[in-house]
Amino acid sequence: MGPDLRIDTAITAVLTVAVLPIAMLPALGVVVRRYGRLQPWPLVSAAGLLASASALAAFTLFPLPEPGRLDCTGVGLTDRWELDPFAQLRQVARAISHRGLADALDGWMVRYAFLNVLLFIPFGLFLHQVTRWRGTRIVGIAAGTSAAIELTQGTGVYGMYPCPYRTLDLGDVLLNTLGGALGLAASVGIARLAFASPRPVPDLEPPSRARRALAVVVDVTLVVGLALATASTVQALIARSDTLAHAQERIGTPWIEIAIDVGAAAAVTLLPSLLRKDRATLGELLLNVAPATTGGAGHPPTWRMVARWATRWLPWALVPSLLPAILLAEALVAVTRTDERSLSSLVSGTTTLTRPALAALRAPRDDAPVPAREGS
Repeated sequence: MGPDLRIDTAITAVLTVAVLPIAMLPALGVVVRRYGRLQPWPLVSAAGLLASASALAAFTLFPLPEPGRLDCTGVGLTDRWELDPFAQLRQVARAISHRGLADALDGWMVRYAFLNVLLFIPFGLFLHQVTRWRGTRIVGIAAGTSAAIELTQGTGVYGMYPCPYRTLDLGDVLLNTLGGALGLAASVGIARLAFASPRPVPDLEPPSRARRALAVVVDVTLVVGLALATASTVQALIARSDTLAHAQERIGTPWIEIAIDVGAAAAVTLLPSLLRKDRATLGELLLNVAPATTGGAGHPPTWRMVARWATRWLPWALVPSLLPAILLAEALVAVTRTDERSLSSLVSGTTTLTRPALAALRAPRDDAPVPAREGS
């Protein structure tokens, strides 16, 4: 495998593992908007969906073969494809009939089949808990996700490798789909319990510290993801006209690292807050909160948003090792103050409210409660 192929494969691996979990991030927004706050079990379900999606994405690609160790001699694209969806089930049935279930479970084939079912049970369960979609849709998504995993494996990560390094097996799709259906069945039973379907609230109270902190965590995740993707892409572009070693040296230049980090922080947390009317970052939008001026219901002017960003995000982008200290300072100020405002809120003269509360303050009604002006 040449340097260009190794770089392209690394980028594809990073992006593939990131795409599915990031695609599941809106689950947090669904929970907040459906129930009006971060209710315990819906939050656990959203986290479970993110975790199961991450596990499936990682299972799709890893372990990657070591460079130069993949033998593709005489191996065509379809040579490692098993297109009979029932072939695996027939092998399992023969193993059980010849050896009995207890002894067959010691064999690799039977355990592998059970693993394929178990792998998708949490995905089907948490997907239904978060979305409450129809069963046919949940099962269809499980089948489609499994088919995408098999296609990724059976095409050598869509041509990034000269031949497939894992098998495309339609039997896996069948078993994965069965796992998703079992997870759906479990979710239907859980949904009947009171804790799984809490009563929605209007969401006019000041957002909790946990909710605001989760918005920051989402923003941090997006900034880190964008910075890593940008650095990998720039390194790949440099390596195409130079050596891999020189590309790695160039990407490690301090001014390039700073430019990438500041650019990623600005793209995720500053530009949205300047371009959006409600001034929300992507993480705040997901958690349905937004900044407001401390003296009224108006949206903060541009200079206040820049000051807020420069206090919370710019120091970290310039010196990444400062992130723990910055987050700790933000948290300590929010915990010690009665109005729960953070350090960046104090510097910029802003606060954080829920977006429904901001809408109610802009257009108050006689019968609507007036929300308190508190937050980070």
